[in-house]
Amino acid sequence: MKAEEFWKIQRRILVIEEREEEYQKIRGLLGEIEWGNLISVRVPNLSEASERIRGEFFDITILLLKRGDDLSVFEEFLQILPPIVAIYEDSSVKDLATNSKLRFSDLLPKEKLNAELLDRSLRLILKDQISKDNLNLLKIGIERSNDIFLITEAQPIDEPGPRIVYVNKAFERLTGYKREEVLGKTPRILQGPKTDRVVLDRIRKAISEAKPCFEEIVNYDKDGKEYWIEMDIFPIVNDQGSVTHLMGIERDITERRNTEERVRHSQKMEAIGQLAGGMAHDFNNLLNVILANLDLLELKLKDSEDLMKRVRSAQDAIQRGVEINKRLLAFSRKQALNPESCDVNRVLRDFVPILDRIKTEKIELEYELSDERIICDIEKVGFENAILNLALNARDSMPDGGKIYISTGFLNNREEVGPKISGLDTEDYFLITVTDTGSGMDEAIKSRIFDPFFSTKGGGKGTGLGLTMVYGFVKQSNGFLKVITVPDYGSSFLIFLPVHKDLSETLKQKVDPDELGNKGKVLVIEENRETAELACVYLRELGFEPHISSDMKRLANFFSGDSETSLVLLDLQLVESKGVDLKKELERFGTKRMIATSSKQIKSSEFPSGIPLIQKPYTKTLLREAVRSIGEVLP
Repeated sequence: MKAEEFWKIQRRILVIEEREEEYQKIRGLLGEIEWGNLISVRVPNLSEASERIRGEFFDITILLLKRGDDLSVFEEFLQILPPIVAIYEDSSVKDLATNSKLRFSDLLPKEKLNAELLDRSLRLILKDQISKDNLNLLKIGIERSNDIFLITEAQPIDEPGPRIVYVNKAFERLTGYKREEVLGKTPRILQGPKTDRVVLDRIRKAISEAKPCFEEIVNYDKDGKEYWIEMDIFPIVNDQGSVTHLMGIERDITERRNTEERVRHSQKMEAIGQLAGGMAHDFNNLLNVILANLDLLELKLKDSEDLMKRVRSAQDAIQRGVEINKRLLAFSRKQALNPESCDVNRVLRDFVPILDRIKTEKIELEYELSDERIICDIEKVGFENAILNLALNARDSMPDGGKIYISTGFLNNREEVGPKISGLDTEDYFLITVTDTGSGMDEAIKSRIFDPFFSTKGGGKGTGLGLTMVYGFVKQSNGFLKVITVPDYGSSFLIFLPVHKDLSETLKQKVDPDELGNKGKVLVIEENRETAELACVYLRELGFEPHISSDMKRLANFFSGDSETSLVLLDLQLVESKGVDLKKELERFGTKRMIATSSKQIKSSEFPSGIPLIQKPYTKTLLREAVRSIGEVLP
């Protein structure tokens, strides 16, 4: 709106004056103001004014203040009062105004009142009101924004750092900190182990030079959970040109970063697949030439048994090369060659005798295969090879012995409520889990396990193509593969295969938690998001309603007697990182409705007796046994 248009807007003025002649004087002065389209409304006293203000809008109130006026009548309307101009007769009446709880926008002496003085007063009030209205609109917009707005003092840049003076609601939602908890503190409370020091140094350099900067960085919320933000930081300069504050506008980009990482991994694997396919075709041609020449040599060397042994040995080696080449070619395909509609549970049950050959005196296999008839479009041989490769890898990760768990089930991932497995589409899946109690993997190894020819087994003990083939099969089947691993404690490989849509609804109803008795809510307090998601899948199959949280306040509510929660699945590492004395809390409140999980060895002396403890990564079987051990009745 242009300035001249603003001053043409109609304004409603409430004049409080019981004397007609005095009101007419005020009205006459208002009429002399050239810029205004002013409409005056008269009321005789404060009581009637309060009634009009309650039901009507006025831009400004003009009060001819007299001795004996009871201004307390207005006090209950402080939030809705329009700006008040008080016209006083003498200094004692002026004192009445200054000592009141009301805030007068202007005080004008009656003896000097004229159109010019009133004009200047109304102009200043309206301009000030515009500024306040704009400021309120800005504040409302910032408070309702999904982006974080954070303002700090400009100094000190070094320790302890600039203090926070303002955060909006989005900051509270993302970080878990209440506004009053962070005011006066430094944004460094959000930094953690993975916060990049190089990025922090760039930010420090920019703000020390009073320059804006834009960065992406990892921060940590109140519960210690990491998240990615992009932030735009710029200095706030006063009228004298000095930097007084720093404004940061931040946006949560965690999901975007995760998606980008998945895309990068997919592109990497596709590029590797194309390279492997090209190499395999060239290698096939070489193998054909070598094999053909060996066949010719075989015809010429029939009379030399010693040389024939060497020829046959070379032919066997060529055949092994052919098999490896077939795996590379299969990995490079984007679609399975011979997909068919299979009852995957039936295929796996028929394959159990082959898997059982992996058993040794040290290696045990345990199965928990669901009874549902679940149909997926897969290449049957590819499926069997994928499970076999996972089982063989599990065996090799346990040179001193251990146990392999293989389980299956139906995953209803189309529900609008409840936690979802990140990375999955909103459709139903058949889930196969292969878990071992072996050596596990660190992040460096985990990031490379699907690369062709990458192996941790040492020279001559593996081609490095086993997991590559598993990955290729899953992708060819339009599925999803997730790995959860803990160094020194084992790994879980989860294969999600899309279920035929015409069977999804039937299966969903068959495994509906309501049919299992709807045993109540389970609070999953877990540091690792992937582990929490898997626990939720298992708990839903057992008939519970899982809720993920890393908020220790939820645990405190449970200790205090939260009747809605059936049990708590509690990550001991998260409890330790938050400084909670679990033994002390259990001694104070006592509970039989808790299952603890841990990714490291816990001494019995450090852990309360009577609470079942399962090591990560755990299986559905182990979780089922733990739930039963605390008295829950399961099918």
